[in-house]
Amino acid sequence: MKILFKTAALITAAVFAVMLFGGCSNEKLEYIVLDEALADEEYAIGFRKADVALRDEVQRILVEMKNDGTLAEITEKWFDEDISTVPDTFTPIGSDDDSLDKIKEKGEFILGLDSKFPPMGYEDDDGEIIGYDIDLAKEVCKRMGVELKLQPIIWAQNVNELNAGNIDCIWNGMTINQDRAEKMCLSEPYMNNRQVVITLKDSGITKLSDLEGKTVILQNGSTASEALDSRADIKSKIKGGKPIEVDNNVLAMYELRNRTSDAVVMDEIVARYYIAHLTELEDVASELEDGETDN
Repeated sequence: MKILFKTAALITAAVFAVMLFGGCSNEKLEYIVLDEALADEEYAIGFRKADVALRDEVQRILVEMKNDGTLAEITEKWFDEDISTVPDTFTPIGSDDDSLDKIKEKGEFILGLDSKFPPMGYEDDDGEIIGYDIDLAKEVCKRMGVELKLQPIIWAQNVNELNAGNIDCIWNGMTINQDRAEKMCLSEPYMNNRQVVITLKDSGITKLSDLEGKTVILQNGSTASEALDSRADIKSKIKGGKPIEVDNNVLAMYELRNRTSDAVVMDEIVARYYIAHLTELEDVASELEDGETDN
């Protein structure tokens, strides 16, 4: 047998592909996103409730980036068009707290994220965390004169990680909701999103009402659960009357791929990214199943 991959990073990618696309199956699957959404959302950056000065500085820089074209450049890199919603003008909340001074003094800004949330923040084949939010944060830190440190967290514990001081912000496609607005100091919305259903094309599911009696899966601690809760007419009819919850969207997609789940509820931005890139991963899995590839 030839050597499958030359680097440990590619081996990791192959293992991921096998996990996602299921062992020995050569089945080629097609994925779809239902047109009807469960909820409309907006993304924001979360800071500790008392860290108003830090929040204001990050917001100020984002507005500056929008006005000088940097924000559009980064957004177009990831989404092919500028779909950001950062406002044109900066309106500070206003505070004399020392949160910004502390960041500048330590010279480090710790960003908490779910590192399996493409394209906002995720690990590439080399194990490096990349993504749209990462590029934004790097530019913000550059202009703030500090180093960016990325800290993967368990997403369901994001507020606890923030309040414990383990991270300085949550910046990872985080949806604004009432609970988060009460527990954090939030930036202005910087991108719109929807909670949608992703399923297999041959599942027979073409609209939300088709979820009756079906197994639905989603990420624990995500607003996908909240979106499903808001549609009691849908949730009450799914199998068991409630969704299965897993730690991240990769595991959710794995269950869908193996047909142990009929549908996944997730952010539309993430869902469409997965659909765009799953074929590439499936090709890697197919090569692995064949037992060899070129050196």
